[in-house]
Amino acid sequence: MIRRMLTIATASALVLITAGCSSPSGVASGTDADWTTPPDASKIAEQAGAITTYGLPDSWANYGELLATFCEQHGADCTHADTDMASSEAIQRYNAEKGNPVGFFNDIGGLWGPVAEDIGVTSGYLPKLVSELEPGQYAETGGWVNSFTGVMGYLVNPAVAPVPKTWDDLLSDDYAGGKIASSALMGPNGGSEQAAILSIALARGGDVGNLDAAWDYLSELYATDNISSAPSSLDSLIRGEYAIYLQYDFNAIAAIEEAAAQGVELVYVVPEDGSIYMPSSLLANGYNTEHMDFIKGFMDFMISDEGQLLFADFGARPIRYVNGDLEIPEERKSRWLPDEMFTNTQVIDLGDIDPEVLISEYNKKAKA
Repeated sequence: MIRRMLTIATASALVLITAGCSSPSGVASGTDADWTTPPDASKIAEQAGAITTYGLPDSWANYGELLATFCEQHGADCTHADTDMASSEAIQRYNAEKGNPVGFFNDIGGLWGPVAEDIGVTSGYLPKLVSELEPGQYAETGGWVNSFTGVMGYLVNPAVAPVPKTWDDLLSDDYAGGKIASSALMGPNGGSEQAAILSIALARGGDVGNLDAAWDYLSELYATDNISSAPSSLDSLIRGEYAIYLQYDFNAIAAIEEAAAQGVELVYVVPEDGSIYMPSSLLANGYNTEHMDFIKGFMDFMISDEGQLLFADFGARPIRYVNGDLEIPEERKSRWLPDEMFTNTQVIDLGDIDPEVLISEYNKKAKA
């Protein structure tokens, strides 16, 4: 039996910051820089150098290639260092380092943009092509913008246990003894965890306004010994230390290829009883005015045709493609999973979902 108490300290810290330190506009306060103007292209290369991000590794949906391409276009000498952290932690980090900003930008789950606005760490920059997006897919005052979508499913090592088809299957004794990695199942602190919870709720007959179905399911799952207490990692899955690892579709594609290179078969399943298209967003650090033109320029590039197509190359579905605004050539869909896998995958309105409420409800209702 395992259950991690979901970072109550993190949730409390965000509430306190929101209550005490936010700026009226949601944009980082105390800076004289004008984030509302277009980037000065002549300054992008000189502002490059060592790029620090939080929760945005090179391997995440092809961001490494996006950064490399953008830097090459501007003749910039770039290195990239990322520190892995959840969306809520990255937002806290921006606020904590505002007197000496380090981070440039980061990837956040689809629900965390409004929280960043409330806390007041956003930059106030609206990318050039933001008009191509739908309301709710970007901050009206600027600073964060949806990038692509992912679908939560099961990455499975079939040599260890049977391949599950539904969320209910994870409750089976087939996975007793810790055959399910804890990743994305231990509370709504990041986008992956939130995607899993919302998918479970819809699959179990709930909706985004009533997540009790998800809390009941997690309580039932935590009462088994199916979830591993070991740290979650792809390497552990490949070694057969557990059978199931919850993962976004685009990351699963890369993982299957990596395992195959080691002579191990992994398979990916989108639950037949339902999943959701979960957007990720690029959040700029509004306090990092020293690198403002680089940050603005990269936000523009990310939402451009070229940047969006680089997500597609990796296997992620770009947000402008999901909106019907961008056509993807077939050769750039070569790594995409078959459309029939997503028959019961839903597009949902995230506008009324507060991640801090998710954290609070999880800690109260998802019981071991």
